[in-house]
Amino acid sequence: MLESESISDYFAKVLAIYNHMKRYGEKETRVVEKILCSLQKKFHYVMVVIKESPNMDFFNIQGLMEKLQVQEKRVNKFQEDIGAQALL
Repeated sequence: MLESESISDYFAKVLAIYNHMKRYGEKETRVVEKILCSLQKKFHYVMVVIKESPNMDFFNIQGLMEKLQVQEKRVNKFQEDIGAQALL
């Protein structure tokens, strides 16, 4: 995942690849693990929490995307707030 890339753009690519992988029998949880390893540094602690979760086997791509989009909004809002405070 590129630093400038949004989660939505990234998942558009990932879902296209996942559909091909699914045809060859790849399990969704394995793909989720691969996605987690490819995330930007700003999502590192989210990745750790998800990987350590006892429910990792029940985690799907759609749920991961939703959680990461929420986190992306939080990070962007925080960066905007920091930028606004720097202008004061």
